[in-house]
Amino acid sequence: MGLLDELSDSIANTTRDIGKMAQNAGDMTKLSYDKKVKEGELLKLYEKLGKKYYDEHKNEDLEEIKEITACKLRIKEISDDIMLLKGGSACPNCGALVKTGSMYCSACGEKIEDIFEE
Repeated sequence: MGLLDELSDSIANTTRDIGKMAQNAGDMTKLSYDKKVKEGELLKLYEKLGKKYYDEHKNEDLEEIKEITACKLRIKEISDDIMLLKGGSACPNCGALVKTGSMYCSACGEKIEDIFEE
């Protein structure tokens, strides 16, 4: 074999190796993405199961239930504070922002009574 044949074989092998490395990198990226998607699905399933358990046991005296209930209450308080800063309050029917002095919710049409009196 001549020098050019060896050089040609070396270039062909290197090109093949680079192609294989690129293919592997593509496969790795796809598999990593697929793994993240499945992990996200798993978390949603855990959340769904946890919510179902919470709903079925929310009146029981479990520490985790108490913590979730307290967290939900705090989220409601924070949401109410945000509504006040925006110049209104949450509609008791749909939770949309109702401007101070409004008689009806612009989102759902609920008649607003006494939510601004304090």
